[in-house]
Amino acid sequence: MSTAQTRIFVAELADAYQAQVQAAGAQSPGSDWRLATVASVGGSGTVTMSDGTVARRMEDYVNPEVGDLVVIAWSGTGQVLCHGRLGTGTGSSWTTYVPTWSTTGTAPALGNGSLAGEYCLIGDRCEVVITMICGSTTTYGTGQFRWLLPFAAATLANANFHWTGSGIATDAAAAYYPGTARIQSGSQYVMGLSPGSATGSTVAEWNSTRPFTWGNGDYVGLQVTYRIA
Repeated sequence: MSTAQTRIFVAELADAYQAQVQAAGAQSPGSDWRLATVASVGGSGTVTMSDGTVARRMEDYVNPEVGDLVVIAWSGTGQVLCHGRLGTGTGSSWTTYVPTWSTTGTAPALGNGSLAGEYCLIGDRCEVVITMICGSTTTYGTGQFRWLLPFAAATLANANFHWTGSGIATDAAAAYYPGTARIQSGSQYVMGLSPGSATGSTVAEWNSTRPFTWGNGDYVGLQVTYRIA
């Protein structure tokens, strides 16, 4: 085949492909996509848009919320799918939140301390990071310390099962105390565990005197990955 014949063949092939694309589009009239805002979340895998359009969520669109800006697409037969929320303007996959600090007994008070959290949610997998610095007016309550998660944890096969991560409790005047971040099955909280300050002490949940007596300038770091409910 000469060069000229090859060029003609390629051009005819391109024309034929274009005709097939146009024919396929003609067989599905009305199929398209657009942006929409979620107005309500249904209990059967659907979301309703602010204009009343009901769409079924794709498998990877988890934890839908009212106000989400999403992509919806529909076919010529009237089926509507929601492909999920758009990314944030910052381009970061991390979202900040304030993780409430409480105890299993008398409530503590953060006072002039500081508390911050952030999480990254991919499907139903959530990674959370919590940091806290105690202030001069912080009080510690009674019972074990706990911090609120951004989303409740899923229920595991046994109530004694849990997710674990890393933790560190820092006595500003003395030392670092490495520990474990633990989320129990179905819990809304993460707790820190460490041995006490005495040699040979057993591991237990952090409280006002474990792993040391907390005071001004002491701080907490917790990081754990878990599956949301």
